[in-house]
Amino acid sequence: MRIRVVAALLTGLMAAAAAEHDPALVLQRATIKVRVRAASLPNYTCVETVTRDFYTPRTSATHRSCSTVIGQLSQDPGQDDNLRFTVTDRLRLDVTLTDKGEIYSWAGAASFEDADIGQLVRRGPIGTGSFGAMLAVLFGQDPSTFTFERTVDGLLEYSFHVPQEQSRYKVKTAESWVYTAYSGAFRLDPETAEVARLTIRTAELPASTGSCQTTTSMEFLPVKIGDREFPLPQHGQQRFVDINGDEVDNTTSLASCREYRGESTVSFFADPAAAGPTPGVPAAPPVSLPPGLKFTFELTTPISAATAAGGDPFSGRLVSPLRDSRGKLIAPAHALVEGRLLRFQNEHAAPKESTLVLRLRTIEIAGVKVPLLVDRDWSHTRLAKGAKIQVPYRWETNAALFSLPGEHAVWKAGWRSDWITR
Repeated sequence: MRIRVVAALLTGLMAAAAAEHDPALVLQRATIKVRVRAASLPNYTCVETVTRDFYTPRTSATHRSCSTVIGQLSQDPGQDDNLRFTVTDRLRLDVTLTDKGEIYSWAGAASFEDADIGQLVRRGPIGTGSFGAMLAVLFGQDPSTFTFERTVDGLLEYSFHVPQEQSRYKVKTAESWVYTAYSGAFRLDPETAEVARLTIRTAELPASTGSCQTTTSMEFLPVKIGDREFPLPQHGQQRFVDINGDEVDNTTSLASCREYRGESTVSFFADPAAAGPTPGVPAAPPVSLPPGLKFTFELTTPISAATAAGGDPFSGRLVSPLRDSRGKLIAPAHALVEGRLLRFQNEHAAPKESTLVLRLRTIEIAGVKVPLLVDRDWSHTRLAKGAKIQVPYRWETNAALFSLPGEHAVWKAGWRSDWITR
């Protein structure tokens, strides 16, 4: 009883404190803050981790309109008895904000991709704006009408609606991007005029998108970048609802935010203008390897289903020396091999399993990282009749797929796989 009384008193005091602030003035302060900050942000980047949960209907349903699908949505797809939890995958990306919007690369890559995020993430829904671009658009570009609604836990809540003709919210179709109307709400801290929470819901989407609706919610916290603090969405949730009843729930988090002050370059090749061979020093390594060379790769650090994500780098080594068709040594045993995970996913339906798609990228020869173009070598693999053979998607080139039973599998240090150059 005492706890309930104290909680009620605190809630009342917070509401009374918020009531002392004029909602119009707080909104004005917040708008100015967002616009000034958008114009003066330092060059910075964060690591964005996206966990995607895929749900499918338990039974095939007759065709329904999007308005019907939206009207029947449950609060949480994980609590909907009509949906089956089928697959989880995870992505890890570097993200930065430019005057063109958010741009991405795989985590730790040498440069950002000046292209659509769909060039990196080719399967399943992925959204942008969670890095903070949505705030700049909402308060600075889209002419919105904000309505003060109420006070919640000491925060001032406002609603908004942006019609399609004024919107900068884009949704991808099979052929292009289309603008959609959207609405939602945000909550402001009346003391600091900072955005604490933002929720956005698209209007019913065109049939060409294959989807009915997307809902996004973000929780903002101050993050120190350089010598200043900026509110960034530390936790985000995006829900994608398809007209066929499929749903995907994306959970996004940001970490390792840092400022950068220049450009860098990375080269995997020896300088062709360098002087010729020096007596007693190994000859310069090749810039490419001949096709048809078989080798075994061994992980030197484990890859765990609990943390693995598409985009993660990994490393290992050659088990045996790599030689050409004449027996000439190309790379010694234990030569460093580096790669990147293109995909990680858990299958939750029986038989439950964990899956990795590995791309080997370079092998170190005489101190130089030489590019690898390889495929999986099946010549040492014995398959029983009726065995399932999984292969990567067509865009997952220079890679191979490997599965282990269970949702909590670990590819331990020392795990081996066979490859062949091409």
